[in-house]
Amino acid sequence: MNSRVGQAHSIDVAAATQFQGPGAIIVDDFQREITDALRRTSVLDGRMQYVPATGDISTYYEQNTINGGASVDPRNPSATATSNPRTPHGLKIKASTNQVNFGHYDVILGQQQANFPELKAKDLNDMINGVALHHGRMLWRGTDTSLAVPTTLQYMGLPKQITNTFTVGAAGSIVSAIRAKVAAMIASELYELLPSAIYIHPIAHHYLEEEERLAGNNSTQISNLKKTTVAGLEVLAVMTAAGLLPIIPEPFMPSAVNATTAANTDYGIAIVTESMIEYHYVGEKGIYLFQMGTVTDLQEKYVAIKYGAPVAKGPGYAHAYGTIERPTITAVA
Repeated sequence: MNSRVGQAHSIDVAAATQFQGPGAIIVDDFQREITDALRRTSVLDGRMQYVPATGDISTYYEQNTINGGASVDPRNPSATATSNPRTPHGLKIKASTNQVNFGHYDVILGQQQANFPELKAKDLNDMINGVALHHGRMLWRGTDTSLAVPTTLQYMGLPKQITNTFTVGAAGSIVSAIRAKVAAMIASELYELLPSAIYIHPIAHHYLEEEERLAGNNSTQISNLKKTTVAGLEVLAVMTAAGLLPIIPEPFMPSAVNATTAANTDYGIAIVTESMIEYHYVGEKGIYLFQMGTVTDLQEKYVAIKYGAPVAKGPGYAHAYGTIERPTITAVA
């Protein structure tokens, strides 16, 4: 028969006790589950196109015109030869990383308490999610100012890429501005455009709903209109010249104090053609995880890394980015 003798140690029971009563001494213990409602990714990341990069500078061509075409005398037809120029574009691949270290003493102690596997798995998962969170934030708020000639290590955020812009003033209608901009895009004779979604700061989304709540014709514009964005997620939609477009709250959308009214904030909104937003990746779509090995400091070291960069193709016509000026509502920290 096998027997096991536990290690004896001394504790101050009075200080550790939650409750003492006849036949009962209750001491502190904790649930194994850790309360965790932290955000780990962005909505856009799950909807945009992932494509393999063509190199360290990932390149593609863009055609912006179809030349030729003229009316002629049917009895004396003639034509002038034309060509259609195609412009090369490129974007520099970036890297996002994160690391977690497990000290040898803490590993052994955790194993002795029989809770190390669960905690290690969560910490490794959180390390990977830290990369995903940084990636999702940079899709909209990356600080670089050039795709091909980087000025920072971050992405060039989509609002910095998109050159087709608009603004909604403090007294302006959000719905009217959206519908007008989409109509202008659809009216293009040069480009056949089909915007697919509207990403909006959640606080601006609140003001849009308030606008519709007070509007006389809200049932024909937004209130009764909904669209599924991903499986199981249905959002409000707005009827536009491009059809019914989902209005997707995006927490990573930029916001900034208004330049003239300090009590107001400019909240971001983007009308996008999602098929023309791409993430050029190197290696794999996801995130690499490496164990670095135990070294002289007796630590287990793990590193996560993601290679790639986003690009909004057709930044002057396929998408539109704007700001909505409204009274400031402070987001939950």
